Amino acid sequence: MNGFRYRREEAARRVNERRKREDEAPRLIAQVPNLLTLQLEIHEVRGNVPLDESRHVKHVVVQHAPALFDLPCHDQSCTEGGHDVTSAILRSLTSGATRFEGTHECRGRTGTADCQRVLQYVGTATYGA
Repeated sequence: MNGFRYRREEAARRVNERRKREDEAPRLIAQVPNLLTLQLEIHEVRGNVPLDESRHVKHVVVQHAPALFDLPCHDQSCTEGGHDVTSAILRSLTSGATRFEGTHECRGRTGTADCQRVLQYVGTATYGA
């Protein structure tokens, strides 16, 4: 029971920290003023095996979104992991890319081993004048 409570409290702490970082981050529209829409197709792989439970599409509400793309690792046993792809995505958006993709290795730990999950993403953006 103590282990379960610790994991739950640890997860809540990480969520609160992420929310605080999002609140403190500059707004996406301020960083890329001509950005109209942004969609990110996201999934994780381990080795070359896609992990279907992590596959999702994120529709970013550009007018209100933080300029922060720090995505959690979907492995529930991963500690201190995640995928901060903020720099790569902002670089693509500020260059005006309408389609971009990238990967990011989780730097967390699962027990005594490295996490080994890799985030893969494809972004689609539209811009105004």
